[in-house]
Amino acid sequence: MDGREEPGHDDVGEGETATVDVAVAAWLAPDQRPLDWNGPTGRPFVRFRDQGLDRPVIELIECAVRRHPDRIALTDAGASVTYAQLWDGLSGLAQIIGARTRPGELVAILQPAGALFPLAMLACLAIGRPFAVLDPDAPGEWLGQVLEDARPALIIGRDDVLDRVPTGAAHVIPLTGLPRTAGADWRPTPLGPDEPACVLFTSGSTGRPKGVVISHRGLLQRVAQSINAAHINAQDRLLTVATAGAVTGVRDALTALVAGASFRLVDPQRVGAREILEALRTEAITILFAFPALLRTVLACSNERPGEALRLIRIGGDVTLWSDIDRLRAWAPKASIQLIYAATEAPMMQWFVDDACRTGEARIPIGYPLPGNRLAVVDAAGRPVPPGEVGELVVESPHVALGLWTRGGCVSDGFEAAAPGCRRFRTGDMVRQRPDGLLERLGRRDRQVKIRGARVELDGVEAALRQHPQVRDVGVLARAGADGTATLVAHVSARDGASTDLLGELKVLMRQAPAPMRPSRLYLTGEIPRLPSSKLDVRALMALDEARIRSERVAAGATAADGDAIAQAAARAWREVLQAQVHGPDEDFFDAGGDSLKAISLTLELERALDVELPLSLVHEAPTFAGLCEALRAQRKPDYVPLVPLKPGDGPSPVFFVHGAGGTVADLLPIARSLAWPGPVIGIQARGLSRRQAPHPTVEAMADDYLAAIKTRQPRGPYYLCGYSFGGLVAFEMARRLREAGDEIGLVGLFDTMTSPLGWPLPIWLACVARRAARFAAEAIAAPGARLGRPPQDGPAGVPKSAPASLLKVAASAVIASARYRPGFYPGELKLFIPAERDPALPSPQALWGRHAAALSIVPAPGAHLTMLSRPHAAHAAASLTRCLQGG
Repeated sequence: MDGREEPGHDDVGEGETATVDVAVAAWLAPDQRPLDWNGPTGRPFVRFRDQGLDRPVIELIECAVRRHPDRIALTDAGASVTYAQLWDGLSGLAQIIGARTRPGELVAILQPAGALFPLAMLACLAIGRPFAVLDPDAPGEWLGQVLEDARPALIIGRDDVLDRVPTGAAHVIPLTGLPRTAGADWRPTPLGPDEPACVLFTSGSTGRPKGVVISHRGLLQRVAQSINAAHINAQDRLLTVATAGAVTGVRDALTALVAGASFRLVDPQRVGAREILEALRTEAITILFAFPALLRTVLACSNERPGEALRLIRIGGDVTLWSDIDRLRAWAPKASIQLIYAATEAPMMQWFVDDACRTGEARIPIGYPLPGNRLAVVDAAGRPVPPGEVGELVVESPHVALGLWTRGGCVSDGFEAAAPGCRRFRTGDMVRQRPDGLLERLGRRDRQVKIRGARVELDGVEAALRQHPQVRDVGVLARAGADGTATLVAHVSARDGASTDLLGELKVLMRQAPAPMRPSRLYLTGEIPRLPSSKLDVRALMALDEARIRSERVAAGATAADGDAIAQAAARAWREVLQAQVHGPDEDFFDAGGDSLKAISLTLELERALDVELPLSLVHEAPTFAGLCEALRAQRKPDYVPLVPLKPGDGPSPVFFVHGAGGTVADLLPIARSLAWPGPVIGIQARGLSRRQAPHPTVEAMADDYLAAIKTRQPRGPYYLCGYSFGGLVAFEMARRLREAGDEIGLVGLFDTMTSPLGWPLPIWLACVARRAARFAAEAIAAPGARLGRPPQDGPAGVPKSAPASLLKVAASAVIASARYRPGFYPGELKLFIPAERDPALPSPQALWGRHAAALSIVPAPGAHLTMLSRPHAAHAAASLTRCLQGG
């Protein structure tokens, strides 16, 4: 803890709301440096002109569509959308929205971070309806409060999250894929520049969320500054790690699409640090935005570089330290670093970090005053303070939020009227301007903090705790850790006769609040210290908290001394991540203030301390301290690893071979060992071979997971893909997706693979399924060690042990998945390896695959379906496959 920033600690005007009266001469002079100073000054791009602020967003997007119809606009883990597809989809959705709502009515978007979120947002703007972003992961009570205030006429979202919407709250539109395009006569009917365009909900001081209303012009001003500062052009690929409900996600989506670039939005609560790092490398990301705490986690996850393409790292939303910059410079030495300072209510400044501006301070200055806004630094009475003195930062601009959305409409609460067309916003941030013009942020005037990018009102946390009828008084602090990240500490005074488990009940209560509002430390206290004015005595409460920390440290030290090395390491990591001691074996990590991002940090801390590799799901599976220690003692490896080496090789291009219906790679060993190919042969095994796991439900889900694993092993093509029986369907789908993404395919080999059996005569289909199920069961019972466990001593590591029931479960799931699968079209050649003893009653390979590929080649193989890859036929099949790999 650095002790300098404690919200509410400042003596200056805490809680006051004096009207700001700023003389013209007191406005800070805009910095004379251009927006791209110390940034990518020589990079070509199309400058966003001021007159563009009056143009509709959708008109600017349409221009990008005309320029780059076939360029990828949006991506996520499972899909890519071109600009032409984006326009078609948003037009169709806009037409539906227009038919179901009236002008001025709000449309809510309840969509996880992904490619469909920007599409829904643009559809609203295209039809002239303001949109509100709802967090699909918010607790039910919080979501209900948002809907009560928002009163949307329509809710758009994915099916699984729409289930959380109360019945009758509004009409709903499921959005699980690209909508059908609108009719030829459809044209956008956009909003005016100063109309409400977007409503974003943040923590409120009463414990209820509050909706900040941003105008169309306000959104575009953020876009303009981003493009002009970072020289963003159509060659860029932006990765933004933030929830869909943050202004960051809205800003970056519009920025990328207006510039004609490619955009990917990732929710840090759903995707781990390793996946983010992999996306940076495999997708050649050029611009990354993330909060400081998340960047620390990504850097801690691996020493690997992010890739040569990364040219810019953008940071915002929390305290950034010079030590963060040092680590980022070492991690991505060619990338510029841009610090962004803004609030949901107003954009304010950004600058490219210059190491020459360092002083002895640990924190980085927030930037220079930029064009487009007028900034002032004032005292508690609203009077300007002399240069170099500490005061509250005030912004006046036409881009300040229009107001708050309450009970279905926009009101101007919290925003003072200023010059014509402008509004004034008191940021609550205490700052001072250095002689070089940079502004330093020193703390808060009010009781508002940022926790991992989310804004939290301490008054709101107190109000939420006071909902419990046995709570008499509450005092909440935010304590800053060594990295500047805030941790919430709540002290609660109970009423007479309160339950002995009041703390446990309060933890349950706070699960209904968003994760950033949940205190990491929660204590019962006789009296909450207050000043004569009845305000919270922050200094006394801090002293009480320090005493608690010292007492717990002593108790934890005694407990750790009695525990083994695993328990001691776990207790240290717990304390490091949560800034709190473990209170007992049954304490739950998430009740103690943990969240998904902190769980990743805890796992990484434990990996370093114990020198083991752990699954990122470890803390979710064992959230109590005792359960965590038990899991660590087992030193578990990740339960499911899809890639299994079958044969080593020195060549650069592996052959990836997908399992058959049984899911294991044991069937593939004979052909893999016989293959005369310089590269390695890597088998892909199914999920579900362990009793702890469920199989993939669809071919598409398998293709997603297997491609992610393959990209980790081989980031670029050419890719050589094979699949046996059912696995050929998966290999085919993987090849299709790789080609759609622009990757090179060297070979697609399908070993006696048939398309959906639903089109076959029923007796043939039933007979085929019965024969294969009987074979799997017979082999599992006769030789479980050979088929289900590890292979012989010279076999590959990683083939899982299982039981017959697990194998049959995977096989049954594969049969269902193949029946559901509808192959698309592959614009290349398929090599069809057909056994000589194939059942003549089955449809011909040409009939099955002719309409799904540009070309087919039939490769004869000896044996039958169940023996073509076994000895002695494996050597012949391997020789044929080798010739195909070599271009024959």
